[in-house]
Amino acid sequence: MKKVLAMIGNIALYLGVFYALLYLLRSTYNYEVTLSFAKFLDRNPAMFMVVLFTLITLVYMLIFRIKGWIWPHAEKNLFRASGFKRLSASRVLLMIGLGLAGSLFSIGLIVIDDIARQFPSIPGLVDDMIRGDSIWYVILGAGLIGPAFEEILFRGLIFRELRRVMPVYAALLLQAAAYAYFQPSAALSVISIGSGLIYGSLYLRTGSLWAPILVQNTAMGTIFLFKYIGFYEWFDKLGDVSLYIITALCLAALIGGSVYVWRTSGNGGIGARAGQALTADAPSAAQKGV
Repeated sequence: MKKVLAMIGNIALYLGVFYALLYLLRSTYNYEVTLSFAKFLDRNPAMFMVVLFTLITLVYMLIFRIKGWIWPHAEKNLFRASGFKRLSASRVLLMIGLGLAGSLFSIGLIVIDDIARQFPSIPGLVDDMIRGDSIWYVILGAGLIGPAFEEILFRGLIFRELRRVMPVYAALLLQAAAYAYFQPSAALSVISIGSGLIYGSLYLRTGSLWAPILVQNTAMGTIFLFKYIGFYEWFDKLGDVSLYIITALCLAALIGGSVYVWRTSGNGGIGARAGQALTADAPSAAQKGV
């Protein structure tokens, strides 16, 4: 029961910090001294993400430090606790490839007319984020900082907490559901259940948060960069039949690549360590009196 309460408390703390700083940043519109800064963020929503997520990450770092001072055995470093571990060069290239497949899959959903009409929130999100003073603001915020923060929060922290109190596969499903819940539209939530499972499984099997971060950074960065350079218009000229085929193939590559990682990562990932921890925590047969 103690572990469950600790898990609930920690997740509530992480989300509470998120909402508190979101409210604080939005309140800059209410004061004359910060109004010009607020207007800059309003013109550049990607930079709003940069400021917000950087502040939240700094507070998370402080929280881990404070926990380390109070409880000597607690992890003191946010990034070590989240699983920022080195990937091999071959894994890095594979994650970039998965990110490109995810990017083309998403662009297909945007440029195929029938899908775009049925789910306007998908192209709408790209159009909203890409507006601003510079494409580099968009790449920095929506392509790099935003996805990295999502992985820290949902995989590095929330998934970490869930794994402590439930079977790892139940935690994998629950973190994907939580990730989907926080998306801005129903269509994006449905897509995010699948992507949350992929990101979580990559993290689980490689043991490194860099794996899903690389996939997300590559996918999101190229989605906005390709929009800026006019790639969408060229892609759209291929026609709906070709677009459907390419989009389906990219989805298959994304899923297939994730399955390949799952099957070739051996026993050194987070799942194995979680299983070892559960085994270590479980009372032995002698302790049970069996």
